[in-house]
Amino acid sequence: MKFVEGLVKQTLFFNEENSYSVLRVMIENTDESELIRFEPTIVICGFFPRLEPNQTYRFYGEIADHPKYGIQYNASRFERVINLTKTGITEYLSSDLFKGIGPKTAEAIVERLGTDALDKIMNDPDVLDQIPRMNENKKQAIWETLRENRAMESTLIWLYGFAISPKMALKIYQKFGFAAIDIVKDNPYVLMDDIDNIGFIRADEIALKIGFPENDPKRLRAVMLYLLNEYMNKYGDTYLEKDKLLEYAESYLAKEGKKLLEPSEIMAGFDLLVGSGKIVEDSNFVSISVIHHAEKGLAERLSALNREASDDFDEELIQLYLEKFASTQVVIYTPTQKKAIMMALKEPFSIITGGPGTGKTTIIDAIVQVYLRMHQGMKDIKELIKLAAPTGKAAKRLQEATGFPTTTIHRLLGYDYEGKFTYGRHHPLDAKLVIIDEASMLDVILASQLFSAMKPRTQIVLVGDDNQLPSVGPGQVLADMIESDLFSVSKLDEIHRQAADSSIIRLAYDVLNQQITEDVFSFLPDRIFHVTKENLVADYILKCIREEMAEGKTLLDDIQVLSPLYKGANGIDRLNQLIQERFNRIHAAHKITVNGREFRFQDKVMQLVNQPEDGIMNGDQGIVVAIIEDKELHVDFSGNIVKYNVKDLDNLTLAYVVSIHKAQGSEFNVVILPLVSSHGIMLKKKLLYTAITRAKEKLIMIGEKYALQKGIYGNDLPRKTRLREYLQQAHQLSADKELTIEDFL
Repeated sequence: MKFVEGLVKQTLFFNEENSYSVLRVMIENTDESELIRFEPTIVICGFFPRLEPNQTYRFYGEIADHPKYGIQYNASRFERVINLTKTGITEYLSSDLFKGIGPKTAEAIVERLGTDALDKIMNDPDVLDQIPRMNENKKQAIWETLRENRAMESTLIWLYGFAISPKMALKIYQKFGFAAIDIVKDNPYVLMDDIDNIGFIRADEIALKIGFPENDPKRLRAVMLYLLNEYMNKYGDTYLEKDKLLEYAESYLAKEGKKLLEPSEIMAGFDLLVGSGKIVEDSNFVSISVIHHAEKGLAERLSALNREASDDFDEELIQLYLEKFASTQVVIYTPTQKKAIMMALKEPFSIITGGPGTGKTTIIDAIVQVYLRMHQGMKDIKELIKLAAPTGKAAKRLQEATGFPTTTIHRLLGYDYEGKFTYGRHHPLDAKLVIIDEASMLDVILASQLFSAMKPRTQIVLVGDDNQLPSVGPGQVLADMIESDLFSVSKLDEIHRQAADSSIIRLAYDVLNQQITEDVFSFLPDRIFHVTKENLVADYILKCIREEMAEGKTLLDDIQVLSPLYKGANGIDRLNQLIQERFNRIHAAHKITVNGREFRFQDKVMQLVNQPEDGIMNGDQGIVVAIIEDKELHVDFSGNIVKYNVKDLDNLTLAYVVSIHKAQGSEFNVVILPLVSSHGIMLKKKLLYTAITRAKEKLIMIGEKYALQKGIYGNDLPRKTRLREYLQQAHQLSADKELTIEDFL
């Protein structure tokens, strides 16, 4: 491979986030004969840690003629070259790398140990005992710095060869340290467990590149974990039949019709997975260990929390405070709403459900304000009331409606940049009242973490619409809790007069009741259905966006297209490209392209994975605000600017069109919904209902009448979960033994 070797004279640019570097290097050696015709220095660009000035490095890459900056060298990897002269080694040892070692000490080391001083120190740091005034701390620091720099550079160089971004490579090195290469070579699939956002596909690419056999037992176990995880994330189930998993694994491991492993070998791999605790086998059911324990532990905690007594307030007093608050707000509560508020203030654990227009947010506001008045003599009572929702948009919407501080559940629990929660079983949340909105979005993992962080006698209220889609992740926590008949539940079924005037809300309830009214295809002020053939839907979407923009709506803030599928002519991927090309054409030249995916300046984008180190979560939407030299992209997530290296762009997607699942917890002024026959497998009642209820001011449906009818009459398959069963078991156990929540903490 071609190389340039030289002395780093100046760091022109260094990005702390992704290690992208621009250096000016004095050329000392190269096999690029063309460079000899240019200046004695060259600008070298690449992704590597901050390199030391006045040190010699060898860079491997290729010459590039940049239209703006001229001749430069794009390096794909590097290695340090130690100048084995007394002067070179002295400069190296006295550089900023070695804290506390000045020129005099460095000279003494080289004078006493010679030009092979570095190798001698690496082999035996005690050789430094020969140096005057060399104490144990300095000796250890020199040896550790030498070892760390050599190990880090060789590790990063090796990892870069697998198309791993510098940020990801540094994470791997920070996790495994000097042993990183050996650990990854021995079992690349450990990356699935220990490194966020490295899944089976990436780990398997690395494994096959370093020569792992396709039928290796370690790969088999990783395949089964991957398939089980994919199944649960796709269908939302919390378990799978054992025979199905073995069947999926055998099919996945077949190559060109030929079996890579015999059934007995697959069974042996399964047994090893169970033995290692990675998966749990219960009767003929199998589950990923973390999901099984989360679901079972969740049931135990919910059962205990539901038995704890809350503050004993007189109903008449609650009624009095509620009437006073209602008079200040000029609100008249329905009997059902009053009952729900009373229940929430008296019961230790309560659930309030209802569709759009039934006043769920109004009730939350009343619960908070009455609770404050009833505890007005308590110091810091406001800080002991916690309102939260699963997504940032849902939290923001609730805060705007109630005026009370609201946060995401992750932030409430102190989710940090390392992906860990501050609050949990051993460090509970300091709260007296916790209200969770959009509770239908809770999966078993997040719910388990949330309720494990609750102190005894914390009053808890869950609010949500159980007719919406269940969580994106495995489980259906809210539905299972309601169906268990173990919790106090209030169902709101009366639509407020103002909401009743909305034809969007009327349509939502028609979908729930699986009925089609005469006006469903009419042109109404807030709802339109453009009947057209499937092959014309995309053009209609572009036309409707243009018309809404002409009326003052913006594509970035007001208009959202929702689609149930990613693939196909009217799928998310193609529609995003069409909208980008039509409405962000002005920035077509200011773009960055990776793996056939294009991002432009001012594009609307969405994060696809949790990235706690940057304060963003799966589903967060932002705007591209900068693109730097086709190497880096900056996204503004509501004031939080996040930088992406090109190798990190798999974590982003365009967001002019998003899935209905991803839109849960959000509302948009204008929703455009394509409805076509090719979406048939996804056209179900809950999906359609969820999509319709995302629209605040206007709903535009485009497509075929048959597709809408299919969605209305399409019944959703129930998820396979065990939370109800575990809740019944935990309830019976606690009733028999009279356990309290302290028994579970």
